[in-house]
Amino acid sequence: MSETSVQDTGAKKDKKKKSSAGGVILLILIYAVIYLVCSVMFVGLFHTGLLKNMDVLMYRGLAFIILTGLIAAIVMGVIRKFWKFVTVRDIIMMFVIFCCVNTVIFTLVPVTVERSVSVFMLSYMDQNSDKTFTQESVGEVFTAKYVNDYGAFEKRFNEQVVTGTIKQNPDGTYSITDMGRLIVWGFRTCAEWFDTDRRLVYPNQH
Repeated sequence: MSETSVQDTGAKKDKKKKSSAGGVILLILIYAVIYLVCSVMFVGLFHTGLLKNMDVLMYRGLAFIILTGLIAAIVMGVIRKFWKFVTVRDIIMMFVIFCCVNTVIFTLVPVTVERSVSVFMLSYMDQNSDKTFTQESVGEVFTAKYVNDYGAFEKRFNEQVVTGTIKQNPDGTYSITDMGRLIVWGFRTCAEWFDTDRRLVYPNQH
């Protein structure tokens, strides 16, 4: 093989590597843009009347995540028609990555804000920052507002009825379902693994 042929082969390899690197960078940008646009769409759906009949925030959020995840996958599929370096695997990965990342963010932040005692306590103290508090006074406010006025217990109780972890009996009383027992088993297993406060999963123990 002549020296010219070797040089031509080397030049082609370098060109191919640069082209491949450029394709990877472009693919990453496509992933990022689709993710950001569909994430904005996901947040925007909460300000519409769509699925407003879902009282459980978690369920409504998960439905929106799946919906916008499918849109992200469809957009990736459309792009594939123009840029063949986008594969079917990229379409599937777009859906999986979008749903997984946003589910983690959604459950860690919005769901926590909606349910957390700490969020209520800090927000109340912030809105009344001109005052000082004792632990007892904050506890009284929590009971009066969060539990009684805002119906926190009733809301959580009704959520469990909707999700099927408890059921109403013919006489008007309620009982835990098999699904509820399975979830409690999962909670107790998690408590043992991570050594959390056992009183929350074994309320009868002191």
